[in-house]
Amino acid sequence: MSRVSEYYLQLQQKEWELDLSYAEWLRENIDEPSEDELNEMEQDFLQKPHFVSNRIITHKCLNNINYSPKQGA
Repeated sequence: MSRVSEYYLQLQQKEWELDLSYAEWLRENIDEPSEDELNEMEQDFLQKPHFVSNRIITHKCLNNINYSPKQGA
């Protein structure tokens, strides 16, 4: 095998080991939310939906009084 392909295989092996170690760390350190936490998140989402927001759309730019869209290309 050439040196380049050996180096490439070593890099792949190191990346795989890193991914595996991270997955193991996640499994050991991160707990799934409890049923109560899930219910609380659901209630919070239903009471305050994050996809609804107030937006003010004006004909003139509010933050740059010198902006003129008609001059642009």
